[in-house]
Amino acid sequence: MATRAGGAWWFGVLLAGACGAGEDWTMPEIKLPDPPRHPCVACTPEELERLRAAWKGEGLPHKAVLWRVNEAEKALAADLVFPPRGAQHNQWYQCEPCQHFLVKVKDGHQCPRCKKVYTGAPYDDVVFYRVHEANLRGMLDAAWAHAVTGEAKYLEFAKRVLLGYAERYRTYPYHDNACKEGAAAAKSGGHLNEQTLGEASWMATRIAPAFDLMHGALSAEERAQIRDGLLLPMLKNIDKHKAGKSNWQTWHNAAMICGGAAMDEAEWVRKALAQDGQGFAWQMEHSVTAEGMWYENSWGYHFYTLSALVQIAECARRIGVDVWSHPAFRKMFTLPVRYTMPDGTLPRFGDDVTSRVDGDERMEVAYHAYRDPAILAVLLKEPRWFSVQLGRDTEQAAERPALESAVFPGAGHAILRSGELAGVMTFGPFGGFHGHFDKLSFVFFGHGAELGVDPGRAKSQAYRLPIHGNWYRATVSHNAVVVDGKSQDGAGGELLGFAAGEGVTMAGARCASAYKGVAQRRWLALTARYLLVFDALEADRERRFDWWFHHRGTQAECAAAVEEGALPKGYTGAEYLRKVKAGRSNEAVRVRFSGSDVSTELLFDVHPETSVLIGDGVGASVDDRVPLAALTRSGKQVRFAAVLEPLKGDAPRTVTGVAWEVRGEGFAVTVSRGAEQDVFVLGPQEVLEASLAGTRVPLKR
Repeated sequence: MATRAGGAWWFGVLLAGACGAGEDWTMPEIKLPDPPRHPCVACTPEELERLRAAWKGEGLPHKAVLWRVNEAEKALAADLVFPPRGAQHNQWYQCEPCQHFLVKVKDGHQCPRCKKVYTGAPYDDVVFYRVHEANLRGMLDAAWAHAVTGEAKYLEFAKRVLLGYAERYRTYPYHDNACKEGAAAAKSGGHLNEQTLGEASWMATRIAPAFDLMHGALSAEERAQIRDGLLLPMLKNIDKHKAGKSNWQTWHNAAMICGGAAMDEAEWVRKALAQDGQGFAWQMEHSVTAEGMWYENSWGYHFYTLSALVQIAECARRIGVDVWSHPAFRKMFTLPVRYTMPDGTLPRFGDDVTSRVDGDERMEVAYHAYRDPAILAVLLKEPRWFSVQLGRDTEQAAERPALESAVFPGAGHAILRSGELAGVMTFGPFGGFHGHFDKLSFVFFGHGAELGVDPGRAKSQAYRLPIHGNWYRATVSHNAVVVDGKSQDGAGGELLGFAAGEGVTMAGARCASAYKGVAQRRWLALTARYLLVFDALEADRERRFDWWFHHRGTQAECAAAVEEGALPKGYTGAEYLRKVKAGRSNEAVRVRFSGSDVSTELLFDVHPETSVLIGDGVGASVDDRVPLAALTRSGKQVRFAAVLEPLKGDAPRTVTGVAWEVRGEGFAVTVSRGAEQDVFVLGPQEVLEASLAGTRVPLKR
């Protein structure tokens, strides 16, 4: 993937007013087609004709449409079962003592670790979710298959499902994601799903599109049964929960516009787009950073929210209302391309698993709206359902833009690129419920691999379990500094400086609110060989500072850490560490992280009375182990200088030392590579200069 160093000089950047595109935009007139027409939610008549033509044709476009018809056939071949009650959240499908995801077995739900079998609610209800989802997905596939092929068997199946849920929706007990029912349940609950969020998602992506596709084939009586038994009561249930600045409300809006357009009721469409404090236009102004990132500061939730926003924008387009033109919305698609790391993924900040832009269906739809070559470059080259529906010529191609070092003050990320290496530091606003206590942490990639790991969240979405708060969100699981064994407070930081020159990119940031009485400044300097991390910490009293690094590999080795070790009692996250070895050193500390293709050497500066710990922690689950190292120093003023040097294959290490000294009000950090030295001069609020092997590098400021 082509990269080059580049960027601008920033310092003293204020984060206030980060949301909103900063450009005027006026909501178009909101109205429904007159006279009403269907389809208008799932597709336009022209789009449906493209799909029908591909079905009747040959080659890859036919194969793309055949995929959906085959899915409908699978639904028809399976037994149609309506569970006795609604769904429950995936977070309950856990063995609490083991904090491990369960597996469905004949007699119930079993923990793969301790083998305990759980029965009844809420475990059964999580499986009911899967049944409801399969029913609704099969219903939509069948509705599409009927619309494309005209075969009655698909229509009959889709009608059975939709009418079945219209008959049952109001009789299913009202419940929430805390397993409370009736009057005791929260206003965020539902009948078919345990959350208005889930009901809104099913309405926008399954129920309303299927009803829309079948509209002309349903009798007036059937349409009334579906409207009064399912669509209208579900929308009223969703609308009672005003979520405001939240991905929930985005899905609520998607449900309202899709459900409203399917029922030909314009008031629901107006709510979805223009309701003050809730609608699409308000969210674009208040929930998107100036660069285009969703405020929760997690690519997982950025794309989760985009799924709802795409439903809103496409439904609006099909009824003649253009919201794709909102400048903040467009940036939400173009920004992720600029974050792509050397392994093709996006940095895993906040509650994310692994996100990427290549081949993403949401990008396919965005290209149809914007015709942006940067978006075209990440699309699949073979026809798929959406490319056929939207009429994209998959023979067209575009070159990927060169990825540059860049800083995004609103989102609070500095991206450093040099050769085959890339690093990202996060310094921006706290991301709320889905944000982590990770201010000034960083991730690191090299030679096509993820090296420095941010844990994201558990694949099982273990939000209610201790592991989520004590590990995944906790500071200890990030490449960050932990103070006195506790996690940070939810905090924001500020950018100190960002500059780039030939062969080096540098960034600095500061945070004084993550820990009371502690101010941290962190600078990163990336060259084509290594990443330098320098930390200056000032405290109001003697404090313990632990410098943590997590590396995707097979093991961590350190000559100074050979004895059985442990963290102090009460240290947040200590219970999730395994294979812990510890020691002390008055010399430079070196840790080697071994990997199958890429290994990394971590070298620290010399400091008396330094403690070091190695072991492994949690990755995607408690069974996914990630090697780690921590260096401990105590005092009122503590400094850490560390160099991470990735080595591909059997390549020898080149970094032989790292040291720092006070220079004026700032610091000079020297990285030795045998007889050569690289020097980085850091001011108190800026990056002053850099020299590589004795040659000063001009920096763009």
